[in-house]
Amino acid sequence: MSAPRSARDRVRAEVRGEILAAARARLAQEGAAALSLRSIARDLDMAPSALYRYFDGRDAILSALILEAYTSLADQAEAAAAGAAGWSVVPGAMRDWALAHPHEWGLIFGSPVPGYRAPEETVVPYARVAGALVRPIAAAHRDGRLRATETDTDTDAARSPALDAALAPVHDALLPGVPGPTVQRALEAWCTLVGAISLEVFGHWRNTVLDPALFFDCTVETLGAQIGVVA
Repeated sequence: MSAPRSARDRVRAEVRGEILAAARARLAQEGAAALSLRSIARDLDMAPSALYRYFDGRDAILSALILEAYTSLADQAEAAAAGAAGWSVVPGAMRDWALAHPHEWGLIFGSPVPGYRAPEETVVPYARVAGALVRPIAAAHRDGRLRATETDTDTDAARSPALDAALAPVHDALLPGVPGPTVQRALEAWCTLVGAISLEVFGHWRNTVLDPALFFDCTVETLGAQIGVVA
């Protein structure tokens, strides 16, 4: 059991929360690239220098927001994965989260902030999201339910060792023992899902796709068939 926090620790946590809330509001108004200590401090009626008592500069605030967003998305993806075994559940949860948190989605999957490099701590929640997504694939392979697809033979014949080596981190960490072509298609599915969600969140489907939810569901079903899992 952890020791109870002191009053000073509680006040510090409260002020950090207020700073992140102000930064989140600025993120929605101006975007991540325009985020500054001065604007956050002004919103909180604080001196910019006072923020350094809680964060080591603007990049530390950005990192906290990114980690918070990844963790929230990972929690929702894992909750969805735990509640059902179907392939379509986690993609749907990702889309729901993105539509409810468009600015946070843009922070983690949008344009990089010039001069900013995300900390290593973001790797863990990012991997949690991916792990939740591929859980039905790993389970289908383990239980012998992973269906062969029409392209399996051709893909195996044309496969290069260099590609397998390039995808080794994904294979080893998320889908150990799963055939290389399936790992490739799972990664392609990830790219397609993030892209489809981003196009909707950022407003690019306007006057193009009249029913984004239906299109997304069909895309998920197609991806599942390509991978060899049931939607």
